[in-house]
Amino acid sequence: MIVIFHLIKMVFMHTRTSAKKRLMFIQKEDYNFLSYTLMILLSTLDCTSDKKLFKDFRKIAYLVDFINQGGNVDTYSKDQLRLIYAKAQIKKQLLHHLLHILSKKAYIGVYRNTTHKSFDLWLKTDNLPIDFLDKSLFENEMKNVILIKEQLGNKSLKTITIKDLTDLFFKNKDIITWEF
Repeated sequence: MIVIFHLIKMVFMHTRTSAKKRLMFIQKEDYNFLSYTLMILLSTLDCTSDKKLFKDFRKIAYLVDFINQGGNVDTYSKDQLRLIYAKAQIKKQLLHHLLHILSKKAYIGVYRNTTHKSFDLWLKTDNLPIDFLDKSLFENEMKNVILIKEQLGNKSLKTITIKDLTDLFFKNKDIITWEF
């Protein structure tokens, strides 16, 4: 609601560098930060229609740190991975609330996936201001999404199940997980 208005205002009123710094004020738990990360992910993966969905929004909670700090999961220590996994449980709640806000503002589309008991998403690019997802401003984050995507091998980041994602990025690196 007001958060999105301030987000748009910040991006267009200040220089790109200053806007990015403001967006990252309270990383990980900040709605603006999560909004941009979600939109960068959907944009980079071309999830821009109800025919090209990002399956199961909960995966985003695990991807936020990799998107913003570095996409190569192998460079993270076990302690860092444990922390990312633990914080993802909290981020799921924040993201659930954020989906409601962003869908009411018509920035994203949300499809209720009854099979997986979750929500699938797509970015409504027609409703975003021009240059909202400026590639030069978020070049590193977009590169990290592509790097994450490459680490999945033949699996798609859009459609991989939450269990397969957490197994690959956490469980296979000896981090205890509880996804099933």
